[in-house]
Order: sequence, then structure tokens, then C-alpha cells
Amino acid sequence: MSKKKKKLKKTINTAVCHSLERMTTLKPEDRFHLFLEIGEWLFNDLDIDDELMVPQFPRKETPLEQSE
Repeated sequence: MSKKKKKLKKTINTAVCHSLERMTTLKPEDRFHLFLEIGEWLFNDLDIDDELMVPQFPRKETPLEQSE
């Protein structure tokens, strides 16, 4: 498995764990809808082409506050 795919899987697993922890504070209806969303991540095969990836843009040398 490629490094990029491993990183994506780790990110998804972290998001699922965080979402499951959130379920303890949600109302039953909201918990149900969150569970359906998590179910899509768990039970559907991962297709990298369908995932929205945000590119890492190069950072400027100085923060915006200092450039003025």
C-alpha cells in the first residue's frame, strides 16, 4: 500500500473514532444520521478518485500580519 493511501486510511480512521466518541453527546435522531455517514466509510470500499483531497499550498516566508 502506498504512503499516500496509508495516510488517507489513518485520517479516515481518526475521523471515525472521533465521530463515535461524539455519539455519546448527541440526540438519538442526530446519532442515527451520524451513524449512517460513518457506515458509508466503514462498509464501502475506499476509492481514492472519489475522495476530495485538499492540496498543501506552499507557505509564505512571513505571516500576513508581518508583511504589511
